Amino acid sequence: MKRNLILVLTSFILTWNLALCQQREVDFSNAYIAHNDGKTTVEINEAQELVYIIFSITDFGKENPNMTKQNTEYFEEVKSHFTAFSDLPIVKKFDQQLRENLTNYFLLAANVYGFKFKDDELIPTNIYIFPAKGVGNYQIKSNPIPAYKKELEEFIRKSGYRAFYKQHKPYYDSLRAAYEEYASIAEQKEWLEKRFNYKINSYRILTSPLIAGMNATHTFKYKGFKEILLFLPTLREDESWSPQFKKAINTRIIFTEIDHNYVGPLSEKNKKQIDTIFNNREFWIDASNKSTVHYPSPVKVFDEYLTWGLFILYCYDKFGEDYDLFGQIVENVNDMMVNKKGFPKADEFNAELFSRYKDNKNKNIASLYKPLLEWCSKQN
Repeated sequence: MKRNLILVLTSFILTWNLALCQQREVDFSNAYIAHNDGKTTVEINEAQELVYIIFSITDFGKENPNMTKQNTEYFEEVKSHFTAFSDLPIVKKFDQQLRENLTNYFLLAANVYGFKFKDDELIPTNIYIFPAKGVGNYQIKSNPIPAYKKELEEFIRKSGYRAFYKQHKPYYDSLRAAYEEYASIAEQKEWLEKRFNYKINSYRILTSPLIAGMNATHTFKYKGFKEILLFLPTLREDESWSPQFKKAINTRIIFTEIDHNYVGPLSEKNKKQIDTIFNNREFWIDASNKSTVHYPSPVKVFDEYLTWGLFILYCYDKFGEDYDLFGQIVENVNDMMVNKKGFPKADEFNAELFSRYKDNKNKNIASLYKPLLEWCSKQN
């Protein structure tokens, strides 16, 4: 049966569960920490692109353009080159994994990041040991990639994958350069760290021209070193957008993933109050919008409201003097939240958050929690 994804944009926080598995997530050496501290890296990783290509030629992937971006020349090249190998065992096995639970899209793509190539063989990096152990209530007990290693290497050899990747390296490099030009990641990091008093040492953006509307993020903490992995689509283009609005939209895609890693620890400190308020689920979400199932707890609902609302605050500081542009951004955020994502109170929530922020002299987000949650409580 054809199973279409109805999501326009889905965001996941990758999690872990020590009760299920004691295997560590990462092993950052002192040399790795020294090399990456303070850096932002944008990467189209060769092992991950292999997995995204396999996803794209599964029957499930072909049925779901909101999972695999299909309206590009690159996808046509992928299809032309790799469709002949769609009967290989790994393609069938990944198709089954996607049908069983869509979360496997993230878990397979994230965990293969712990591998690199030695000729046509996949070998561990020994840096990312088990980087994705679950999403929400869906957990796995071990890194799934070793179980598929033989079939993945068969696909690599028979399809000529490594030659394909090398041939497209200039294209991948152009996508990386676009991130550096339009994404303003350093500006986002600076803004967030000032307003949360919370430092993250390293940002790693892992992208692919085959990612459509499926995003994920996770922060690793090891030896006092914090690193974010962000799984994001490549930058978006629209001929009708001004250069400034293009920059804002692409910043939004990244910002609303990054800021989860700052909001999360603060929300945990206020969890009891958030649970009481946002337990009134019918008020805060539109249950008829199926994307809301990915926010099953009160804290996740609140965090999604806040992470998108914070983007409005960021844009106010960056573009606030351009009233037309700022108005476009606010309209875009509210439309996405209310009509696409199923958060019907976003207009009012964002207006209250914005009002509180403008009147807050020190611009510290922690100081906004109490009045914002008091306002939310009165809405129930």
